[in-house]
Amino acid sequence: MQRPAGSVAFVVGSSAVVALISASILYLLPNPGAAVGAGAFGWTEGVAARSGPPVDNQGHLYVLDGWGGVHPVGASPALATTAAWPSKDIAYSLALFPDGTGGYVMDGWGRLHPVGGAPAMDSGVYWPHWIGAREIVMAPWSSAGDPAGYLLDADGGIHAFGGAPAAMGNAMWPGQGIARALVLSAASTRDAVLGYTLDGYGDIHPFGGAREVFGSAHWTSDTARGIVLTTAGNGLFVQGYTLDYSGGIHPFGGAPAVSASAAWPGRDMADSIVTWTAATSDAPGGWVLDRHGEVQAWGSAPSLKPTQTWPEWDIARGLAGAGSGGGSTERLVLDPQPSGDAWGAYFNQRDSRWASHGVGAASFPVWQIGCLLSDLAMVYSHFGLRSVTPATVASHAGWFNGHGAIYNSALNVPGHTTVVSHNPTAAWLAAHVSAGHPVIVGMNLPSGGTHFVVLTGRDGPLDYWVNDPWEQNAMHVHFSGDWFTRGPIYEAFAFI
Repeated sequence: MQRPAGSVAFVVGSSAVVALISASILYLLPNPGAAVGAGAFGWTEGVAARSGPPVDNQGHLYVLDGWGGVHPVGASPALATTAAWPSKDIAYSLALFPDGTGGYVMDGWGRLHPVGGAPAMDSGVYWPHWIGAREIVMAPWSSAGDPAGYLLDADGGIHAFGGAPAAMGNAMWPGQGIARALVLSAASTRDAVLGYTLDGYGDIHPFGGAREVFGSAHWTSDTARGIVLTTAGNGLFVQGYTLDYSGGIHPFGGAPAVSASAAWPGRDMADSIVTWTAATSDAPGGWVLDRHGEVQAWGSAPSLKPTQTWPEWDIARGLAGAGSGGGSTERLVLDPQPSGDAWGAYFNQRDSRWASHGVGAASFPVWQIGCLLSDLAMVYSHFGLRSVTPATVASHAGWFNGHGAIYNSALNVPGHTTVVSHNPTAAWLAAHVSAGHPVIVGMNLPSGGTHFVVLTGRDGPLDYWVNDPWEQNAMHVHFSGDWFTRGPIYEAFAFI
């Protein structure tokens, strides 16, 4: 996103967050012989935390999409949902009770929305100006009658709800947003909880007296996407797996190596990981969710078919089974977006083909401040100049100042006249769009900053069709709606 000359360049606030997350609640063998007490649990407490044997989650497995939809996998029964955001990618995590009958969708602000038979529940946190909620997990003893659990925030904070005991001694990374996943031990009780958080580099951090983990994978960049715990065959080590963004599944604590049915070398495609509750300790298995909604089996788990996929979207947000939870956020840089329609080309500033290109002589890339220049490239294409892309516009050093703000001279499309209006009226906008003129509008966003989109046509007397260069696949979408990228229009450029 980007402002024209004479205004301050900015960094857009939006729904896109670099980070992704996922997790599952499964088994952790407590330290053999440990005394019973705060932070130390014997095997009896680990078993007693559950009301019975775990449900086979291949029949209770669900995919969450970013708009709040909960979709059965395989033969899983449908679960009713209570919230949906048709034009806002803000549903970030789904977690289910151990019996699989219900649970909660968590939005990015930290609110909880019942699924299935779950009652209404307040997470105890709400950040209206910070999309900082990363994941929700349900306690091992939770049920519709006792819906206790935990919410992980982006900086590592763990927030108990439903009467669950507070998490103690968890790692924190204030302002870094690097927390990726939370997993609880089955030894957690109504009096004390223990488990682990995962950071983006793959490091696993115990809390509540949980034992240290050995042999986990580590990366020098934000690569880790999820963690699961499994039952150790010898009872000596905490065992499980971490998931990397390309689909690699990495054992720790002596867990056996497993094979994955899909991998995406070098691509950020893996979204969430769940273990199969019916797998044995010597033959673990489970499923990985990719960003398009496909469910990929790993290890000994059977192949299962999801009921919904989104081949052109990064919109699958979590895979959850009975007793587990998972979640993620949207990628910052997107796969190549749709090429366009009869109106002209569609360009997204976060498209991997130019997202990292510098803007003029500025140090900012196109993904960060390139909304106006992407809009301009779309206007060029509308007038038949199809060779112009956001990368083409960004490469014109003379069109930008040192902060990346665009000069008005850049808005002169060859063979056409540009009309500028500061604080345009509704009648001015309607007249130009009705006459077939593409109009770029600049808006002040409620979250701060500004954003520019192209009005491509009218849809009735009160709405417009828009090409939005920030939202995914936002070609020929309505201006109205619950968008992150909409706000009061303060200026406009009509091209005649």
